[in-house]
Amino acid sequence: MRLLLDTQILVWIPLGDRRISNRAVDAIRFSDNSLHVSAPVAFEFADLQRRGRFPVEESLDSLAELIGFSVIDFPAEAWRVAEALPNIHRDPVDRMMIAHAILGGFTLVTADRTIRSYPVRSLW
Repeated sequence: MRLLLDTQILVWIPLGDRRISNRAVDAIRFSDNSLHVSAPVAFEFADLQRRGRFPVEESLDSLAELIGFSVIDFPAEAWRVAEALPNIHRDPVDRMMIAHAILGGFTLVTADRTIRSYPVRSLW
């Protein structure tokens, strides 16, 4: 399975946060699954970390090595998918991540119920 990780997953995994479901942890640890982070999510993580918005000290590069994900480019045509999404969620980074997951055939790993209400394959 190809998994696309949401920002909170990048924060919760290194902290061992109990808010991450056992199902999500198992999917992330299962070696046959490939782990990915969309470039807009990577930016969001770095920006929020720089502003001290969460307690993760590891850089995104360190987390990529620790968790085993790759940061992937945001496809140029994904804006069309994002634009066509129902107006459920106003966060542009989340909408870009959803569009990326839909366009790329990824399963989105997210705890966000609002995101999971979109027509996107998700895991939680």
